[in-house]
Amino acid sequence: MLFDLAHRRPHANQFTMQASLAASITRTAPLRAPVASKPRGRVAMRAFAYDKKSKGKPSLVGVIKVPKHFEHEMDALVVSHEAHMHDTHVVYNGQEPEEGRPRFLEYYVTKINEVEDPLDATVSTPTGHLLYSWNEKYVSPADVDEHMKVGDAKWEDFPKLLKLVKTNGHFMISGHGKIVANYNDCSEPCTARKGDTTVSLGLVVPAKLERDVDAAWRQHEQWMRKTHDFGEGVHGKFDDLAKPRITNYTVTKAYEHVDPMDPNSTKTGNVMYAVEESYVSADGVLGHMTIAPQELDIFKYLTNKRYVKYMDVGQGQVIAAMPRKLTSNIVSGFAKVFRSIFPGKAPAFAGGECDPDDCEEAF
Repeated sequence: MLFDLAHRRPHANQFTMQASLAASITRTAPLRAPVASKPRGRVAMRAFAYDKKSKGKPSLVGVIKVPKHFEHEMDALVVSHEAHMHDTHVVYNGQEPEEGRPRFLEYYVTKINEVEDPLDATVSTPTGHLLYSWNEKYVSPADVDEHMKVGDAKWEDFPKLLKLVKTNGHFMISGHGKIVANYNDCSEPCTARKGDTTVSLGLVVPAKLERDVDAAWRQHEQWMRKTHDFGEGVHGKFDDLAKPRITNYTVTKAYEHVDPMDPNSTKTGNVMYAVEESYVSADGVLGHMTIAPQELDIFKYLTNKRYVKYMDVGQGQVIAAMPRKLTSNIVSGFAKVFRSIFPGKAPAFAGGECDPDDCEEAF
């Protein structure tokens, strides 16, 4: 309910990280969920246009950490939450705000088998804990407020979730966060699917590093847009090791509060970043890490354990979602060309129909 790389002179741990990633993914198998084998198709044409830009929109990210023996209870809670979201929330399609029907841009829950060091296969033994990560993006702050009201009024497990947040909350951005980076600011909502392999992490840095970390994520965003593909590929043609296929990529930024559930509480002076990525296959995660250049400035923060609060590099999978159909960048590119010839006539497709370079900066 509340709730989804490197210094210019590489640190030694970065080379260990990339060299051991393949072994890490194979030794620590992701938690599996049923995956439909049939490729997703194209979404239907729309008769009207509307603003789908997601940068600056409110984001909720929450991670609950539990011992392995709580797995059955947590799985049941996620199933209950997913049903509640399907019954009461609306996938944004240009609708006007409506009481009792919060509009969202993304919803999925990741289940992660926590390991001691997700970046180093030599010590990546399971810790005996599971991480459940909620990733929710909304159209407006009013939708976040409505989300909380609807949960309190209509979801019978809402008190149980609030209790878990207090006792087992591991990382919380409860509605005061904003989306500051993504793959394409104009893609359709709700593109992550059950069974997708995930990369996710939470950073908390002192305010004095805010400008540098913002710049590092901007650099990372541009790299993701140029080197990754979106969706299932074209006619079954893809190479996840060379050009990884993603179904979601967002970075959320927030200012840490003493009480993470109360955005009006005192700020700690720290800045929080949550990164949520979902991939069509585990090979996509391997490809993602293999092609990452050592010059990505974000690496120096991701290899600093003082800043990293949790990390998943292929150890997790999406277990709850509001699925949508996907198309590739090729289909999206066709829509862009069509619009240039016939302005206002092209249909909207899921995934990247806007040129990523046209998207606004949100930092």
